[in-house]
Amino acid sequence: MPAPLTPDVPRLLNALATGSAALVQRRFWSNGVNQLLEALGEASGVSRVWIFQLLEQAPSGLLQDYVFEWAATSDYRQLTQKRFRFFTMAIDDPEYADMVTRRARGDAHTCIVSQLPNGSLRENLESQRIRSMVTVPIMVNGQWWGTLGFDDCEREVDWEGPGLQALAIAAELIASAIYRHQLNSRKRQVDLLQRVAACGAWEINPASGATWCSSGLLATLGYPPDYARLPLRRLLAHIVPEDRRKLWALLRHCCGVCNGSCRLDVRLIDQQGDTRWHELVLEANYVSGGRLAGIAGLAIDISQRKQVEVQAQTEAEFDELTGVYNRRGMVRYIRELLNSGKCQRPYLLLLDIDHFKHINDRYGHPAGDALLKTLAMRLAAELRPDDCLVRLGGEEFAMVVAELGEAQVLQLAERLRCCIADDPFVLDALPGIGGTLSNRKVSVPMTVSLGVATMMPGGNVGHCQSMAIAQADQALYLAKESGRNCVVAYWQR
Repeated sequence: MPAPLTPDVPRLLNALATGSAALVQRRFWSNGVNQLLEALGEASGVSRVWIFQLLEQAPSGLLQDYVFEWAATSDYRQLTQKRFRFFTMAIDDPEYADMVTRRARGDAHTCIVSQLPNGSLRENLESQRIRSMVTVPIMVNGQWWGTLGFDDCEREVDWEGPGLQALAIAAELIASAIYRHQLNSRKRQVDLLQRVAACGAWEINPASGATWCSSGLLATLGYPPDYARLPLRRLLAHIVPEDRRKLWALLRHCCGVCNGSCRLDVRLIDQQGDTRWHELVLEANYVSGGRLAGIAGLAIDISQRKQVEVQAQTEAEFDELTGVYNRRGMVRYIRELLNSGKCQRPYLLLLDIDHFKHINDRYGHPAGDALLKTLAMRLAAELRPDDCLVRLGGEEFAMVVAELGEAQVLQLAERLRCCIADDPFVLDALPGIGGTLSNRKVSVPMTVSLGVATMMPGGNVGHCQSMAIAQADQALYLAKESGRNCVVAYWQR
């Protein structure tokens, strides 16, 4: 029969209090666990207090490791024995299988070894000189992490009651310490990732609207790193509205096809109203039926990359001399304009400087370049912000304008012609005799000819653009044939 035993409840409570304080105060949680096991062992009078960590569970057996132990004397110490280092226990005994099932669902288990039926479990415990044992699973985040147990090699003890309750509380304390350790490790990993990759992490629960943001992301948005709660509506308000609409469209598409991963470049607004480009890396989690259960990811600062992209686009789509669009830039502008559907009938104006070769021959190519830059600024001043000004090459320019009628386009073309012809260009310093710069200013008169054509949306954008250029070029040719310094529309031929 089990020996009558009434655990010293005050000592057990004091042991739990001592161990709990150690787990909280110790920088290394394992040191706190050792102190808790020692306090429990001394208060309970058992031979050993131990922890097995579950490394792998399979139907045929368990892979475990003996990770913590307190022993009343050196005779009871087993932590250093090789048989308990990464050992596998086969589930070939009904009694052991029942014990494993109980532990997996979070239930305690007690046994008197002499009362166990013959089998591998009894043989294993007897080989360790164990007479009675009580175990409690350590459940971390709902999963069986390991097992905390008492071994008594002297007595057959029935641990039901305060002793078992104390062990269960100790298992909860250890589980909490492990969970805090995991969180702290993840926090350090996230902090390192934020520093190295200039990013922040985030997570959203679609059902409740609850959000979590890492300290780095909170700092980016202008909040203290330990800010308690950032509501979803306020978090989304930090995305530029145009980019927010793109994000919603992307999420709807991902949900429609149950796509788990997607990316999007957005501009985030801090509390001062400044914006910075970030790449959102989204990972969605779906449950049965395709319902979105959660979404998380990273916000990676790509401001530097965007600056490089803008610089590359500027170099690729803008004229180096005048700063206006080049042919490549005009192609993109026209494509976006026609694809937007906002403009029913844009117009193309081709402009060519009359007798520009004479200007270059008389004043030199540096003077010609200065005139081209001044001409571009003068034309831009006559156009609207949304109009497109292009230098096609040499002395030829183009303009794409929208939302105007035929009469208005011709008035614009005539105004452009007059702003050039009626106001001579002034050059500050020109090479004099011997190549030296003279101080006198030179007035250079200049005229331009313009050809105008309609761009017809619909069909192939490239074909529409090519047709408009060909027609405007024919009109420009007629303008030059008519004596230059005039405007001709293709529909006026």
